[in-house]
Amino acid sequence: MKLLSFGEPAMEKPGVIVRDNLILDLHAASGGEIRSIRGLLDMGEDVLKKIEDYMSGDVDDAWLVKEDSVRIGPVVNNPTKIVCLGLNYRQHAEEQGARLPKKPLIFAKAASSLAGNNDPLWYPADETKFDYEVELAFVIGRTGLRIPEDDWESYIAGYTILNDVSARDAQFGDRKWFRGKSYDSTCPVGPYLVTRDEIPDPHNLEVKAVLNGEVRQKSNTNDLIFNIPRILEFASRNITFHPGDIIATGTPSGVGIFFDPPRCMKPGDNITVSVEKLGSLTNEVKKRTRPVPSVYPARFI
Repeated sequence: MKLLSFGEPAMEKPGVIVRDNLILDLHAASGGEIRSIRGLLDMGEDVLKKIEDYMSGDVDDAWLVKEDSVRIGPVVNNPTKIVCLGLNYRQHAEEQGARLPKKPLIFAKAASSLAGNNDPLWYPADETKFDYEVELAFVIGRTGLRIPEDDWESYIAGYTILNDVSARDAQFGDRKWFRGKSYDSTCPVGPYLVTRDEIPDPHNLEVKAVLNGEVRQKSNTNDLIFNIPRILEFASRNITFHPGDIIATGTPSGVGIFFDPPRCMKPGDNITVSVEKLGSLTNEVKKRTRPVPSVYPARFI
C-alpha cells in the first residue's frame, strides 16, 4: 500500500494510490474520519484494513484524483520528530577518512524544514555549500519507548525517501549540525509511505541521487553500519517515539562536499533522490525572492 499526502502546503489530505496512478482521497472516503497520515497512524494498524475495504469496495469517482494533477506534499506533514543519522554507511565514512562510529550518531532536523515532491529547495543566504543526501527513512507506526531489537518491525508503519539537504557552511562552521540541517525546505520526504508488508527486507535496497542527470550517489542499504533494529533500539532508550515520527538512516558516499573541489548544488540545479521500491523525489534549487515563512508542521492531526 502506498500512502501519501496531497494538496496545498500544510493543508494536505491523506490518500492512497489505487489503480492507474489514481489517488483515493481517504478524508472523503472515511467521511472525514481520517484527516492526515499522522492521524491515520494514530488509529492503529486496524485502520489499514479499513483502507483496503475502501480500495476494494465501490469507490465514488468524486473521491479519486489523478496523481499528476496535484501537489504531493511531505508524506507526514506534522511529525513530532525528524531524527537522522550521521556517518552510517561504511563507504561514506571512507570518503571522508572518518573512523566507523561505535554507536549511532543521532541529530534532529526541524519540522519547519519539511518539503514535498517538486517543491523548491530554497538556496540559503550566506551559504556556498548546499548539499544533497539520499536516505532511506522509516515512519513510526505506534508509540514506543525502549523498543527491543527483536520487536522492531511492529513499531514501523512503513518506509519512505528523505533528502537530508545540508548547508555545509553552517554545519561545519557551527560544529553542531542542527542549524545547517534545518533550513526551510531542506527535508523533502515522500512521495509515498510504502507500508511495511511491501518491503520485507529494508536492508537490501538500492539508493541513488542524481544531480542534473549525473549520478552522484549509488549504493545499497546493505552498507549500513547500524541496521534499523539497532537504530530504533538506541534512539528510543530515553526518547518516546510517536506515530508519524520520521527516522532517516544515513547517506552513502558521493555527497558534493567531499568531491575535490566540492561540487555542491546551486540555484537552477535539479536533484532527484530515489530508493528501490519507494519511488523518487525531485526538487529544484531556487533563490528566495521574499522571506515567506515555512508553513510546517501542519497544525492539525
